[in-house]
Amino acid sequence: MNQTDQLRAMIATMLMVPSEQIQPETSLVALNTSLGSARIRLGLKRLGLNVPATPPATFAGLVAATTGEAAPIADARPVAVPRATQATGNGGWAGLQVGLDVEDIRSLPVAADYWEHEFYSATFARSEIAYAVLQAEPRTHFAGFWCAKEALRKCDGWFVATELNQLAVAHDIDGRPYLTMATGDGPERLPHAVSISHTAEVATAVVVAQTALPKAPAQPVREPAEPPAMAGVVAAPLSGKKRSRLAKFLGV
Repeated sequence: MNQTDQLRAMIATMLMVPSEQIQPETSLVALNTSLGSARIRLGLKRLGLNVPATPPATFAGLVAATTGEAAPIADARPVAVPRATQATGNGGWAGLQVGLDVEDIRSLPVAADYWEHEFYSATFARSEIAYAVLQAEPRTHFAGFWCAKEALRKCDGWFVATELNQLAVAHDIDGRPYLTMATGDGPERLPHAVSISHTAEVATAVVVAQTALPKAPAQPVREPAEPPAMAGVVAAPLSGKKRSRLAKFLGV
């Protein structure tokens, strides 16, 4: 099977159509989402092909953009967990930062074994897979987890270089979700708030972070100026009556 046939089979699987329906003019717009783009990138890496910066609009464009040797993949994974007091993402603006993502649940690949499927093992933490496979509709929960991670990246650009399976959605004792990141000492809870919701077809998540507001610059302390009126009283000559009243007031 040549590269074009491999690409055709990959796109047919993602679009859930027979391979013979994938023609040069076939539109890839349906895969032009964060989740669809991630699946294409993963498939191209597996085939040893170049990964285009921008997803092509047609199958012919994809074939043309992915010929040649595969581009090297830099490992720029962060090594520490940022704190909520650090101004990251959104150009370093302090205050509240918000990320939102929405995905079609049907965009996730169907898998007989989520533990062994390439997409799920590369995208989700083992704890997330363990949680999802126990649910009646695993893909619904995987879609929610995906949205939470994408919303985190949009909220806080510090996580753009973090591998998705190093980030995870966990749940507290009351079932409320929160985000963690894998570290050398195990998962560490992130200071970002997350909310996940879904219908039968669509999942969405919102992530909010708060950063420290910059301190106001210290104002120089100025000595109070002598009131002009007082200066006038001292400088002006006193009449005899005024001088007598002042002496009486001062007890002299």
